[in-house]
Amino acid sequence: MRLFIVAICFTTVSLAVDYRTPAGERTAAVRPGAESILPGGRLISPIGQHFRTGPGPFGLVVNRKGDLVVSADGGPSRYSLTVLRRQGGQWRTQRVETLTRAEAASKKDAWRSVFMGLAFANENELWVSEGNSGRVRRVNAVSGKTRAVVDLNQGGFADSYTGDLALDPERNLLYVLDQANFRLVIIDAKSARVLSSIRVGRLPFALALSPDYRRAYVANIGMFEYKAIPGVDPQQIRETALPFPAFGFPSKEAVEGARRLTARGEVEVPGLGDPNVAESNSVCAIDVSKPSSPRLLGHIRTGRPFGNGVHGGSSPSGVLATGDRVFVANGHNDTITVIDAASFTVLKEIPIRIPGLENYRGVLPIGMAYHARSGWLLVAEAGINAVGIIDTRRGAVLGHIPTAWFPTRVALDGDTVWVSAAKGFGTGPNASRQKPFPRSFQGELRRGAILRFPLPKAEEIEEHTAKVIQNNGFKALKQEPHPIPQALKYVVMIIKENRTFDEVFGDIASASNGPVRGAPDLARFGRRGVIEPTPGQLQQRPVLHDVHVAPNHREIAERWAFCDNFYADSEVSVDGHHWLVGSYPNAWTESSLMAAYGGQKNFRFPTTAPGRLLFAGSNSSVHPEEQLEAGALWHHLERHGITFRNFGEGFEVAGGSAGPGFMPTGGRYVTNMPISDPLYRNTSRQYPQYNTNIPDQYRANAFIAEMEALYGEGKEPFPRLIYIHLPNDHMDKPRPEDGYPYSASYVADNDYALGRILEYLSKTPYWKEMAVFITEDDAQGGVDHIDSHRTIMMVAGPYAKKNYVSRVNTSFPGLLKTVFRILGIPPLNLYDAAATDLSDCFTNTPDFTRYEVKPVDGRIFDPAKAKDPKDPKPRPPMDDPATLMEQHQRK
Repeated sequence: MRLFIVAICFTTVSLAVDYRTPAGERTAAVRPGAESILPGGRLISPIGQHFRTGPGPFGLVVNRKGDLVVSADGGPSRYSLTVLRRQGGQWRTQRVETLTRAEAASKKDAWRSVFMGLAFANENELWVSEGNSGRVRRVNAVSGKTRAVVDLNQGGFADSYTGDLALDPERNLLYVLDQANFRLVIIDAKSARVLSSIRVGRLPFALALSPDYRRAYVANIGMFEYKAIPGVDPQQIRETALPFPAFGFPSKEAVEGARRLTARGEVEVPGLGDPNVAESNSVCAIDVSKPSSPRLLGHIRTGRPFGNGVHGGSSPSGVLATGDRVFVANGHNDTITVIDAASFTVLKEIPIRIPGLENYRGVLPIGMAYHARSGWLLVAEAGINAVGIIDTRRGAVLGHIPTAWFPTRVALDGDTVWVSAAKGFGTGPNASRQKPFPRSFQGELRRGAILRFPLPKAEEIEEHTAKVIQNNGFKALKQEPHPIPQALKYVVMIIKENRTFDEVFGDIASASNGPVRGAPDLARFGRRGVIEPTPGQLQQRPVLHDVHVAPNHREIAERWAFCDNFYADSEVSVDGHHWLVGSYPNAWTESSLMAAYGGQKNFRFPTTAPGRLLFAGSNSSVHPEEQLEAGALWHHLERHGITFRNFGEGFEVAGGSAGPGFMPTGGRYVTNMPISDPLYRNTSRQYPQYNTNIPDQYRANAFIAEMEALYGEGKEPFPRLIYIHLPNDHMDKPRPEDGYPYSASYVADNDYALGRILEYLSKTPYWKEMAVFITEDDAQGGVDHIDSHRTIMMVAGPYAKKNYVSRVNTSFPGLLKTVFRILGIPPLNLYDAAATDLSDCFTNTPDFTRYEVKPVDGRIFDPAKAKDPKDPKPRPPMDDPATLMEQHQRK
């Protein structure tokens, strides 16, 4: 066990200017056609016409006539195509919906999903990628009728996953990316027959054809090809898989491999090799002049290579070909690589930078379109909710056009610009002040958008750019940031699971500084909660009235500071755990999680398809393919000499299993998937990850024991930051035999463990210099009358204001900005650099009173009866879609 320790100087970063998101104290608000306020305080004010779509569109096409526009809408609710059809002078919207799981069970042709890939076969019909089934389908966009289906699972290939598409209309050839098998597949579109396939790079994500249709270009977003741990038996995971990820990345072991211990004995875990090989984070060119025998011409790695201060791959997320050039959007580097099409060599890199914040990344370029007459390249800038305009003749960024939330694709019809945006205008509330909406599950509320507007004139770009800068909080304020007490030295972050503000604090009427924006009737975990058994328990368990499920949450909020305008940037646990460690979700993460949460992008083992080993499902940690240019929180702390210790976060990787009896870490690992090396070296091996088989009381015990062993009586220097994942308020089905008679028992377990941890911290000598931040990873498990993203945030410690409610609109980047200011280090990326922090929660007048844990109501949870988790029954994985839907239906 090693703790990274260096000599450090405790200073506060003093900035000449400050940046803040523009919402101020206004709450999130969905206003299509006007200015919407996003969770976290940014604004969106898209120009042009707006059309609502299904959730998460990552594909967009326009037919040749320009009278049909189609988006491919991902999960997690019903997958669909949104079809815009021009009739007369009007655009009318219709949906072509796939089957639900129940509907598909009785159908021979079970069309369950769509994923990214779209290509018009003629004016009314188009080819659609299905994703998880490994098929592509020809569909009439108007009637929705299927004309043909082609399955890529043939010729020795299995577990295919169809992604981006392109069509050669001259030869009627369809090109399909198979993300799972790392290949490009060529199909005779007329006969619906597979002609050939060719291996490309790792995780092929985006596809483009040359104007003469004789070359295909594939952007490969992956970094490694993962392998199974030798000897893993799917029927005996506990005994044959690893109890912790095999190694940190980067490290010598990650390159060469290492011997690691399973319950059965030592195994030789294969290494991952060089992260900068040709197949990694690259674009490859394929000669397709002979479709029956395509030929790989070579790979070009784009953007910045891994290493020398670059902590992640370039993440090439979009590719576009003109007659003489190929353009690649590097999502992690915020650059466009320009490649000479004839020689297949890099001509230049065009950086997309924000004035005054040039050192920070977060623009996140993805899809592109090219306007030949002007020479402008239009780029979907998902991170700043804009379309960038680049003058390719000068290699310069002209400016940005405001769009809806998280634009993914850009298409052109003459001088008309079409844009798809995965998150549209937000979700809004999922309850009135009195009760939940009938459709309150956040996954069902998620909707995207299609935008239509004329290509701006050159003289209009400056005004549009100013609006984008303002909306994102990138306009420097000529004032010092609000001060934070100089005495603060240590930070503790406690991350819980899935609760909203209203269900926990909705019945807090006021704080010392005024009223609180809550809805008392929604406060099911407030002071007078009503606890209902599940339908199958109605005869065995009574309805409980006036139950205070979370007394420690209430005590912490009323003793110190809390926020009534704080939001999760995430919608589910996957993106939540990325945001909370400073790793904003990239194109791979966003597109994958939307598909996975509908059960349509799943890890498979054993498999012959290498890409399947990176399909994370609801496993929520940051994988190498998702590591950003500046890295995550852990990299940021280490490069600035900030010591830290992690308990439970960051090792729930793809394929990780959280089954029964998987102690002490709570997981088992079947592949050589690494975690970041700073995290690997500073993470507890005795504290569990997410696994609701394990009581949070066990986690509190493990935390206190390890803290005493490492830092009690000054044995080792106390870490500047402690990160704790405390997940059981995620809730699960009742397990009376294990001490959980109600679903709410998990919240009570979580509450009591939280109180115990805070009590312990308050009795350490470091309490006098400590700030504790307590929040959730997302808010999808409950309802809220302001916005379904609104969640809890508590600030505890001697320097936290007493019984204070912060009203500023902020979110996870604002939390990290506050943490970084306390630790005296600069921002990590554009999001926390421009966020509104939580500095208003602090006072310079400390109160060093210790915290005393509040007892739990024994009717719903008795800590002494929480079963020691040696061999309980298996539980679903984090954010199991069926379980989440069931919970919402019971509310």
